[in-house]
Amino acid sequence: MHRPDSPRVLVVGAGISGIACARSLQRAQITPWILDRGRVVGGRMASRRLPRSGQPDAGHITDIGASYFTAREPEFLAEVETLVASGVVRPWTDTFAVAAADGQISRRTGPMRYAAPGGLRSVVAALAMDLPVVQGTDVSRVEADAGGRLLVDAGPPVAWAGEVMDAVALCMPGPQAHRLLAGTHPGIAAAQRAALSHSWEPVIAVSVGFAELGWQPFDGMFVNDDPTLTWIADDGARRGNGAPVLVAHLAPELAATCLDDPTQAGDPAVSAVRRVLDIEVDPIWVDVHRWTFARPTGAAEEPYFLEPGLGLGLAGDAWAGGPRVEAAWCSGRDLGRALAVHLDG
Repeated sequence: MHRPDSPRVLVVGAGISGIACARSLQRAQITPWILDRGRVVGGRMASRRLPRSGQPDAGHITDIGASYFTAREPEFLAEVETLVASGVVRPWTDTFAVAAADGQISRRTGPMRYAAPGGLRSVVAALAMDLPVVQGTDVSRVEADAGGRLLVDAGPPVAWAGEVMDAVALCMPGPQAHRLLAGTHPGIAAAQRAALSHSWEPVIAVSVGFAELGWQPFDGMFVNDDPTLTWIADDGARRGNGAPVLVAHLAPELAATCLDDPTQAGDPAVSAVRRVLDIEVDPIWVDVHRWTFARPTGAAEEPYFLEPGLGLGLAGDAWAGGPRVEAAWCSGRDLGRALAVHLDG
């Protein structure tokens, strides 16, 4: 519940950056509104149950957005360790396979990658547990009047038309934030430029279910120099339940040609998965999900954008040296702290 004596602060987006921003504000004794157009929290840390019905593994939770995350920054690592202790997060693997263009498969060791038995969306849900998130709300406009007041239009259930805010944090991919920003105020124009200062590439995630395991064991696999795929995850290994489910990501160039009709990506993705992993049988189900703005191709070293004259900020994995889940969390946390300082001044 929003406190009447609290500054009027709006966080748009309930992905991990928006939730981290809201948690920072909450710790500063500021109660934000958090609005999100989705039905559940998570943003691009998306998970859902597949297939819908009728198959042996019905109900398997599949990660269709981010594949995993790492944790190095001390505060984020502390959050992750708490989530591990509670069973929300599990250490997954420090070794991925690499498929070369000639078909040879090698192994590459790196930092520990974390996954979640209940899907990566459950990580965001756990962090958002005590926050006042309103789902299914479409924010359509953020502008500033001549006096520098931030005005917000949003659909039901809040039904705002020119609602005045002391601060607004847009925690989403820049092109989506740019669509919300309107008007000619110089501060809005600065935020518009910042929102379009990074390039983004699409991803189409193709989830593929089989009757049984039919490939050599691996956790995740980078697919190099392939015209169809960049990545394959063994989702049963990632989940820890051994389900015969794979999730493949299309190469950005191919994904861009399928955005209008992502279902056309299913057949080439399945063929490529079977080729790379030498799978002899057909899958029993295939599911396709489109991410138009999946990841920034370059990211600013600055942790966030803030237009101090308005109290208008941008956060996400296009900042803080992303694109990584950890970068998105750090960006949101730091923007929340900066807004708290701005409002206190």
